[in-house]
Parts: sequence; C-alpha cells; structure tokens
Amino acid sequence: MEKYLITAILLAGAVAFAAVSVGFYFCREKNLERFESFLRNRIAGGVLGAAALAWCVPQIQVVAWDFLAQWAWVLAAAALVLCVKYLDNVVARSVAGLLVMGAYSFLDMSFDCKLDLGLSGAFPAWVWGSIGIVIAAKPCYLRDYLRLSAKRSLWRYTAVGLCGISALFLLTATLLFWKVQG
Repeated sequence: MEKYLITAILLAGAVAFAAVSVGFYFCREKNLERFESFLRNRIAGGVLGAAALAWCVPQIQVVAWDFLAQWAWVLAAAALVLCVKYLDNVVARSVAGLLVMGAYSFLDMSFDCKLDLGLSGAFPAWVWGSIGIVIAAKPCYLRDYLRLSAKRSLWRYTAVGLCGISALFLLTATLLFWKVQG
C-alpha cells in the first residue's frame, strides 16, 4: 500500500509542476490580474495550506515532545484558520510550504528507497526548498515574479522550463522508485 501512496504523491507532484508550467506559459500582461488575484484566494490557499500542514504534522510528531505531539493536529488546524483569516497572499505561503515539504520528503524518500540519485536528486530538491523558503519569507516575491514573467518572456520561459524539468524529474523518480521496489 505504501508503494502506491508514494507513487501517487510523486505523480501528483509531477502533475502539479506541469500545471504550474502551463500556468506560467499563459501568464501575460492581459491576464496578469487574474493570476495575481489567485495568489490572494483564501479558499485555494486554505486547501493548499491544509495539504501542506497535513504533510508536515506527521514529520513534526516524530521529533516533538510527547505532550506537544498529541496536540500537533489541533495546533495545525488552529494555525490554518488564523492564516486563512488574517494573512495576505495565502496561496503563495501555502505553495511555499508545499515546496519545502516536497523537497524534504523527496530527499528523505530517495534515501529510504535507496534510489542513489546523488547530486542529480539533491539539486532539484535544494532549489525548490530554497525557493519555498524565500517565498515563505517574502510571499510578495512570487507576485513580483509573476509580474516580471508577464512582461519579459525570458523569465516566463525560465519558470516554464524549471517547472517542466521538475515534472520530468518526478516522472523519472517514479520509474526509478518502481524499479528499486520491484
């Protein structure tokens, strides 16, 4: 069962990166307002934030003190409600959390499954983890990058390429995972 769950997560990541790649491709000045308003969408931010927190809580419970571990889900739910209610750029912050958790989980999974990807596996995870940390610190940077990519095709195609390469990398990782798992 765990094999299928890991496969589903890897494939979901590949689909998400492919969708973001397509989104960046179609981000132009004429529809920039729609993309910027999506970064402030509280419902989408709540859903993405819930996914990031649901991914994070089991990792926290392993290393937290016993009295705190039993309250981790309650604290995560309270944090989600407060974030959706009071923070701006909720989607950008949630995407940052997903990028950080994805980078961590990808590295962890590659070691657990003995994929032996070396630097080719670590580098994309470091890039996406670093981008996630930067977006978490300054969510307005994602909005600014959207504006920049809408005006200049070099930045748009850079994002399209990076997301496309990440999607292909996750598909390759899925195939390697199935080869290692048998």
